[in-house]
Amino acid sequence: MNELIQINYENDKPMVRGRDLYTALQINSNYTTWFNRMCEYGFVEKRDYYICLPNLGSESRGGQNKIDHQISIGMAKQLCMIQRTEIGRKFREYFIKIEEAWNSPEKVMERALQIAHQRAIEAERRIFELKEENEILEISLNQSLKYYTVAKYNKEFQKKWDMKQCRKIGKEMVCYCRSHAIEIKKCKTNDERFGEVNSYPMIAWKGYFESNE
Repeated sequence: MNELIQINYENDKPMVRGRDLYTALQINSNYTTWFNRMCEYGFVEKRDYYICLPNLGSESRGGQNKIDHQISIGMAKQLCMIQRTEIGRKFREYFIKIEEAWNSPEKVMERALQIAHQRAIEAERRIFELKEENEILEISLNQSLKYYTVAKYNKEFQKKWDMKQCRKIGKEMVCYCRSHAIEIKKCKTNDERFGEVNSYPMIAWKGYFESNE
């Protein structure tokens, strides 16, 4: 089907620009006057049409910032019929075909699949966000199996470091992580003497010990 006028499919239903239709129908009166008169037939904003300012973000002034409208195909059909002209009848038939194509079983199924796909993507994104939030919480509570403070590593792997050794290793771990662009996390401890302390990923612990062998 040859395109007589640009159709916008970005919304939940096909739309056409008011000024494009106004030009196509060869209306002689001012656009705003014409559109306001057409709205007297019972068209409702946010149901049949939406106001838009296509050039509002540009540096243009004056006549460039004209109000336009995105109007539904249903409204466009009726506007064409109201004009009672040959060009109006031609465009009305065109909009009927657009509407039929949009509501065909194939197109309905295609849109349903697109919606399902988008919802699946959103669900995956939310699951990923929840996993990240959970991991951050585990690290902050010092419960992560991927991040270890010096004290936790000492206990879990039975290193038997004393306080002096722990402090030395902590300083060296900070240096190692910074020099290798490894992110250090903060976590809470049950020891009131320390409050929040550094927690290091296992890759940092592994690299640290390998560099000291």
